[in-house]
Amino acid sequence: MENVIIPQRYKLIIDKISITAEENSFDVYIVGGFVRDLFIKREPKDLDVMVCGRGNDAAVRSAGINFSKILAKKYKLDEPVVFERFGTSKLFINSEEVEFVMPRKEYYNMDSRNPDTQVASLEQDALRRDFTINALFLRLSDMKILDFTAQGVVDIKNKIIRVTDPSAVGITFKQDPLRILRAVRQSIQLGFRIEIETYNAMKVSSPRIEIVSPGRIRDEINKILMERAPSKAFKMMDEINLLVKILPEITRLKNLEQSEKYHIDDVFVHTLKVLDRTTADTVLRMAALLHDTGKYAMHKKCGGRICFYGYDAESAKESETVLKRLKYPKEFIRKTVSIIKNHIYPKMYSSDWTDDTVRKFVKRCGDELDLIMEISRADYVKDNNDAKLVKLRKRIEDLKLKNMLYQKPELLTGREMMSIFNRLPGKWIQEAKNKIEEVQLENPWLTKERAIEILRKMFRK
Repeated sequence: MENVIIPQRYKLIIDKISITAEENSFDVYIVGGFVRDLFIKREPKDLDVMVCGRGNDAAVRSAGINFSKILAKKYKLDEPVVFERFGTSKLFINSEEVEFVMPRKEYYNMDSRNPDTQVASLEQDALRRDFTINALFLRLSDMKILDFTAQGVVDIKNKIIRVTDPSAVGITFKQDPLRILRAVRQSIQLGFRIEIETYNAMKVSSPRIEIVSPGRIRDEINKILMERAPSKAFKMMDEINLLVKILPEITRLKNLEQSEKYHIDDVFVHTLKVLDRTTADTVLRMAALLHDTGKYAMHKKCGGRICFYGYDAESAKESETVLKRLKYPKEFIRKTVSIIKNHIYPKMYSSDWTDDTVRKFVKRCGDELDLIMEISRADYVKDNNDAKLVKLRKRIEDLKLKNMLYQKPELLTGREMMSIFNRLPGKWIQEAKNKIEEVQLENPWLTKERAIEILRKMFRK
């Protein structure tokens, strides 16, 4: 067995854990993906430590909690966060979150992916884990890797993802269908292939994803979106009939033809290409994934013809529905919808745009301007869009340098307007502010005096 090297950021933490375990007669093991990452020389994260106490089940169940409290007291750390029901606790050591767990086995109700747990042996704990590559234990007393499945080390070397218990492959994903998404993600993340029986079981169990909470699905999708080529994951999800369960809005884009003037692929293939062309930003990648979803609705409205005028508004509406279903935060939804609504405008840029038009475009984009410019570049590569974007960016920068890009701070407050025009509060104040802002877009040098004149004329009408 080759030696593993602990990264420096974790070495002091693990030394503290090892010393304290020896002093207090605990057996401790690093478990899960952390060990896998050490083995393949990948930067690890999520340090989980299994603590084995001695005595009856109650003592074993509370061993991790008790050990974390001893650690906290010895090194003057904040008290651990304790989860009595699961026999686990979390503790911050040297600014890293460490989770302390007990060896356990799990019992599932088929209507839920949340199991009941019992104290178990190390071997039983290894077999209840998802894949052999994640079932390795690193014993800290002698830094030896334990491979209770007898397959984990081999599968890591051969770059294979396989369930821990081949005899139970049929129920592994039925019990916890989130493992299907994890297998997809880890496959593209690590560059590992999924063993055929495991892959077939994922396909059979994909309808079970409906018992997984939207939030957990969302979290896995977010991780996938940050990978170098996320399209591979969505293709695999489509192959195992999982994508249609969690993102049917994407699967229905398959075989949907587009105008060859801009795109040569169907909408599904094009969407995945755009996804890979964007940089690894969760909001940007999500916008890329959903930016063409409205084309299906437009296709239906146009009786099956290639008729996508106004699809950006439809896509924005579709994306909002999708993101609400997956329980994304409001601000995430707002940004994603803004990008999708506005991503077609850079493609429409021409030298005929006035400075006023450029200012209106920048204002409409707000803080999402750079993301909108990037997704436009990724979306319209066939249309020589890079040249358009370069010219548009130059126009924006030129206006910024001249201090003519953004309107000045509010010229007139509501209180000032009430005093100047001798009016009571009302909707007219917002209407007046909107009018001033509209004029400022055309003339950034608008003065307060000129604004008052404009409002006087507006009120006379």
